[in-house]
Order: sequence, then structure tokens, then C-alpha cells
Amino acid sequence: MYFKYTNFFVNSFRTIISLKPVTLKIILPLGISFYVFSTLAYLIDVYRGDYKAEKNILSFALYVAFFPKLTAGPIVRGKDFFWQVKEYRGIQWEAFLTGIQIFVFGLFKKIVLADRLGVFVDDVFHAPTAYNTGTVILAAVSYSLQIYFDFSGYSDMAIGVSKILGFDFKPNFNLPYVAKNMSEFWKRWHISLSSWFQDYLYIPLGGGRKGTARTYRNLMIVMLVSGLWHGAGWTFIIWGALHGIASCLNKVVGKKMEALGPSLNRIVTFIGVTLLWVVFRADSFWAAVKVWTGMFTIHTGINQPYAWSFFAIACLITGTIVSFIHSKKTGSVDKKGKLYVNAFYPVLDLSKFWSLVVFFTFCGLTVIMGYFGNTAFIYGAF
Repeated sequence: MYFKYTNFFVNSFRTIISLKPVTLKIILPLGISFYVFSTLAYLIDVYRGDYKAEKNILSFALYVAFFPKLTAGPIVRGKDFFWQVKEYRGIQWEAFLTGIQIFVFGLFKKIVLADRLGVFVDDVFHAPTAYNTGTVILAAVSYSLQIYFDFSGYSDMAIGVSKILGFDFKPNFNLPYVAKNMSEFWKRWHISLSSWFQDYLYIPLGGGRKGTARTYRNLMIVMLVSGLWHGAGWTFIIWGALHGIASCLNKVVGKKMEALGPSLNRIVTFIGVTLLWVVFRADSFWAAVKVWTGMFTIHTGINQPYAWSFFAIACLITGTIVSFIHSKKTGSVDKKGKLYVNAFYPVLDLSKFWSLVVFFTFCGLTVIMGYFGNTAFIYGAF
């Protein structure tokens, strides 16, 4: 609370009493949200009796400070980590071949797709009134893609490096933009955080078991806390509140929306998520309003059909189609017996010559096409 929120609360109070904001020189420890949540999960699980407390200080220190996941997740639970320490298999060649491919896959998402998109998004969000309607809409869609490729790319790199070192972690993203509603979106986006809030906040509050009003209250609390977790600013709180309202509306009209069909539901959900990402990205709520205004009013201005945005869209669509085909072949179904689309890593057999050709060609394209400006990971700030 001190490191992350002191400046926010001090300046909010100063604004209320009409004083100028100040900035206290507090250095935010890197990855603080992630290792705090990992440690909280461990303490709560031990308290609940889900597993015994770890007696080895080195194993516990490794759990908290394991470097691939330290700065930006995923949030690994103790039950998924400590048994791997006790049964450590060491660095193995087969795991290395898989891990290095997952790492490069994530690297491509980050430096080729996310960072290229970031250049365009930053320009448009800095002065949305200077661009025409189509360009502002493209920038909003581009940010949806940027934050997905950026964070899922980091998660892939963390999972890949962990695999190389002999640890298996669960995927942190599962094609969130194919979600048919907001509830499904949060089951597919930043899965380690969403499941954390579900297990340690939503269910203890009562979940959806104690009446409609309590369910809506619990959803709002969880999404507000999620917004505050993402950053110390009113834009994040508003973003969380809007997602809470959207989740409540999903409970109200969810069954009626199903009548529209899965394809239309996916489009509506993506549009809703994209509109909410605008306030997440904007420097202030009124800056977000300017972007929304630019999206929904017909006006002239700079026309910039950014090529990398269309390339990123093509990559996302291609990956999604392949995942649909793969899920259908593997017989992936949900609780209702309907097709459930799962993402997967396109891992090649690197013992074969042509697999090596494809892999090293992909590595070369990643380096050639990558953007190497000053671009930090988005979630590294949280």
C-alpha cells in the first residue's frame, strides 16, 4: 500500500482540498504486485490446510523470487511450485527444445507485434483530435492487440524459460478475444490473476450463492479491486468499475444474448472490451472521452492506415483459426458439450531438418522485424 498507493491517495486528498498535487519520491519495487499475491496465496492456502507450510527457506525464497515470473507474472500458486522443487528433474534436452520455442514465440509477440503497435497507439492517444475517425478506431483496436501481445508474450517467455530450467507452469492466456461474454473473457485473460480473485476474494465473499444482489455486489468489489491492483489511478478504478457493471449486465442479459449466436456475441464482447481498454490506456478519464468521441463522430484529420496493425490482426486471426481447427480435431468441449477453443503452443520436433529450418527462419524474422526502441513491458509497472 505504501509503495504503490501513497502518491495516489495523497494527491487525491490534495485535489479535494484544492491544493496542487505533489510527487513523493517513492521507488516502486519491481514486480511487487506479483510476489505479494503469490505470497498471499501461499499464506491463505496453508491457513486453509490445502498443503503444509514449506520448512525449507531456500525453497520458499525460490518460490517468491523465481526470476522468470518475478517482474510480471504469471502468479504461480505454492501447490503448483513446491512439488516441482522436491521432484526437480534438472535441465533436460527435450524440455529445452520445447521451452526455447515457447520463449521465441513470446518474443515475437512482444518485439514484433506489441512494440510496433505501441508506436502507433502512443501517437494517436496523445492527440486523438488530430486524426480522422477511422484512424482513431484503428488505434483503439491496436491497443487491444498491443496489451494482449505484450502481456501474453511476457507470459510465454516466462513459461518458456521456466520450462528450460525444469519447471512447468500453466498458460496465462487462452485466446481471450474469442470470448462470447465478459465472464468468459476474464476466464481467458490473465488466468492466474482471474483465478486468484475468484478463489481468494469472490468465493469467500459468497460468490453467486447468496442471492442476486449479493452476486452483483461481489462482482463489483472484485472488479474494483482488480482495477486498483492494475494501477494507482482513477482511470484504473473507473476501468474496473465499468468491467464490474459489464459483468453484472452479462448476468442479466446473458441468456438473451446467446440467441444472437456465438459469432455475434464474440464481436460484441470484443467491441466492449476494446472500448474499456481505452480508459485503461488513457492518461485521464477525460482523455479517454476524447478517444471515444473520436471513435463515434465522423470527422476529418490525419489518415494513417498503419500497416503493422493489419499485420497484427492477420496474425491474431490466423492463430485463432488454427486453434479452432486444432480444438475441433482434439475434441475439446465445454461443460455443455459444445466446442471449446483452446490455445496451444505450435511446438515443432526439432530433431527433424525442416523443423529446424522453420524454427531458425522464425528466429531470424523475429530479429529482423523486431522494434528495439525503449519499450518496457506494460504489466511490469503493476
